[in-house]
Amino acid sequence: MERWRVWPIAVLLMVLSVCSTHAATQAPVLQVDAKAAVLLDADSGQVLYDQNGAMRIAPASLTKLMTVYLAYDTLRAGTVRLDEEVSVSQQASKMGGSQVFLKTGDRVSVEKLLQGVAIVSGNDATIALAEHLAGFPAAFVTRMNAKASELGLGDTRFQNPHGLSAHNQYSTARDMARLALYLIKDHPAALELHSMKTFEYNKIRQQNRNLLLGKDPRVDGLKTGWLEEAGYHIVLTGKEGERRLIVVVLGARNERSRHEIAVRLLNYGFKNFHNVVFFRPGDRVKNLPVWKGAEDLLAISAKRPGIVTVRNGAPEPTLAYQLPEKVIAPISEGQKIGEAVITAQDGEVTRTDLVAMSAVPRGGLMRWMLHSFLLLFN
Repeated sequence: MERWRVWPIAVLLMVLSVCSTHAATQAPVLQVDAKAAVLLDADSGQVLYDQNGAMRIAPASLTKLMTVYLAYDTLRAGTVRLDEEVSVSQQASKMGGSQVFLKTGDRVSVEKLLQGVAIVSGNDATIALAEHLAGFPAAFVTRMNAKASELGLGDTRFQNPHGLSAHNQYSTARDMARLALYLIKDHPAALELHSMKTFEYNKIRQQNRNLLLGKDPRVDGLKTGWLEEAGYHIVLTGKEGERRLIVVVLGARNERSRHEIAVRLLNYGFKNFHNVVFFRPGDRVKNLPVWKGAEDLLAISAKRPGIVTVRNGAPEPTLAYQLPEKVIAPISEGQKIGEAVITAQDGEVTRTDLVAMSAVPRGGLMRWMLHSFLLLFN
């Protein structure tokens, strides 16, 4: 967990595999002084760098990324509001480590608690929020593990919502990269939350634990963590132009080192790779002729983005469509029509379903009869 201190005056869509072995073609060898590290392109979902990405390590305060994710899930479901007031329990107020300095009986809004969790890693705010959302922390942890399973975080296990030392609590750099990706894709407001530089409660102002905010203009999130047995962690996201990268560093030697490694990986990703964008989810990729339909043409779109991250200087990827010879009505909206396949130097990178953008009902009797006749010769 973060060392305690008060500082004076942070798709598809889509579900993309962070563990993709098609990350990119060979790039310059890079080693960092940390137990594990992963660099991920947020648009393509491809891993550009992986050092011990599957190593299980105590996640420390990175655990709070899942706490924030579930909070936004609940807000989106409408069962909780940002302006709802939470009564702080004695258990929450007595939490050690990083704090926002809640007192038993304080009435605090859900929004303020979320800020305390995301910006200054407050353990007291985390427990107060977990209690409000699930009744008691253990019930909230059950939700955390269920969501981890749903998101495919197979090497992650939570025992508490804040990340303080606990037996059998672990994650990996790959899983944390995936969690960060889902968080900013599923809940964009969380990125704005994590990018806030300061937090104030009860006239005590603290600085965001992510010291790169404001120092590197590309950086806009997400979370740091520390435990004595695990070392210094960071999940960082940064944007340059239209590209966004996610960096995970686990087990760095000190606070300065984790930030330096994160910036080094950001630079590595932005300078050595570029994205080729064929289409984005919802883009119309083709108009297909329709037989026996009330409409002559069917617009189809992709369910997932057709974006590939490529090493600078490597051959560009290619796109091919796998479509039926004839499309015959009726067609329902969202019905799978074919697939788009993207291939790079090392083989197939990704494929995605192509679906009908709207329904095409069967045409009238005369059209149906005419097309049935013409199909005999086509």
